[in-house]
Amino acid sequence: MKNVLKACKKCKLLTEDKVCPIHGDEKTTESWSGFLLISEPAESTIAARAGITTPGMYAIKVRQ
Repeated sequence: MKNVLKACKKCKLLTEDKVCPIHGDEKTTESWSGFLLISEPAESTIAARAGITTPGMYAIKVRQ
């Protein structure tokens, strides 16, 4: 079975879960495009501009 990544509508974190592991109550969606892989947010200029403080994969655009 193929793993489907879903994006949190609030923080854009990509996960396989139906709810965001960070926001708990926030549902995720399969309607997203592009992604960033952030391994060291403290050292990343892109993470700073995007407001990302936790390592992980993040969607660039999430459709509500």
